[in-house]
Amino acid sequence: MKKNNFTLNNISAFFLMLLALVQLTSCENEFQKDSIPEATAPPVIESVSEAREDVPVTQGVLEGTYIIRGKNLASLLSIDFNGFPAGFNPALLTDNIAFVKVPLEAPYVNQANVLRLENLKGVTEYDFSLLTIDGFTEETVDGIKIVKLQGGDFTDTSTVTFVSGSEENGNLVEAPATILSITETEVAVEVPSGIEQAFIYLATSRGAVAQSDSYGFSYSIYIDALHPDWTTSEWGGTHDLASSEVALGEYSIKSVREAWSGLSFLIPNIPFDEYDALTVSVYGTGAVGDKVQIALNDFDGAQTVQPIELIPGVWNKVVIPLSDFYTNGGAPDTLFRLDFQEASNTGLAQYIFYIDDFGFL
Repeated sequence: MKKNNFTLNNISAFFLMLLALVQLTSCENEFQKDSIPEATAPPVIESVSEAREDVPVTQGVLEGTYIIRGKNLASLLSIDFNGFPAGFNPALLTDNIAFVKVPLEAPYVNQANVLRLENLKGVTEYDFSLLTIDGFTEETVDGIKIVKLQGGDFTDTSTVTFVSGSEENGNLVEAPATILSITETEVAVEVPSGIEQAFIYLATSRGAVAQSDSYGFSYSIYIDALHPDWTTSEWGGTHDLASSEVALGEYSIKSVREAWSGLSFLIPNIPFDEYDALTVSVYGTGAVGDKVQIALNDFDGAQTVQPIELIPGVWNKVVIPLSDFYTNGGAPDTLFRLDFQEASNTGLAQYIFYIDDFGFL
């Protein structure tokens, strides 16, 4: 599986110059040249290639750059993807080549899948669909972790691969996923065994490859069980590390709290700057407006504790950048404790919430 990232070593200096010149971000064409070559015939499309690898494709990825090869291209007036205009630089057109970037706003589902070129002599259309991953959801069915990718057009999906690490660091892992179902707007796959953090790559038989946001954790604290290097403590309540009310997997942590009491996670020192964010799913059982707050390092006074809404009957997954705890500076060198403190401030005798799918990104 080839990643979307690329380096100076695999792109010629000439092509880098072209990419620097091709600013393709507007529906309207902002580029002008003194005169457009006179068209002698309608445009002709012979092939479309993904620009970085220059491999012919019949499907493109939103915001991807492509090379159109054909005839009568120097006189192009417009390039549209599924009826949506794409920006291009007329100064870079030749009679046989045009560079174009697929607009982020171009429609990609329930479409005729048409790449349309126009000059003064006529119009040509080419079968060309679009692909993107908007996001994903996670669930567990009969003990199997499942990810559902949302977006489209997924009709021609051929493979889904979970990729972690890199060739440069010598730890590249490419784990093929079992595809469970495919529709135009959703693909469900079984998460490969052993995967905690990865980017998900979806490839189609039409030559397109889309990449998801990061799946999972760089460092898991709780997924079905507490990380073996961690311990828990608490004040003013009780907790269960193997509750069956889960966001993902088989178990979660049930926290039964008095007002303003808390559940503590105690850890060996972890460099503060080693990770970017905390992510956790919390489940509320009380009233709308209940909340819990997360504090670092035994309520270090330099921080701003971070509140999380406890939505009744719903798993609420949040991502909190570690920098949000120290917006005014004073960040510690290491982390040694995380606290989930009940913070609803409604004076009840008892509050119950659940914690799952917890770790560092």
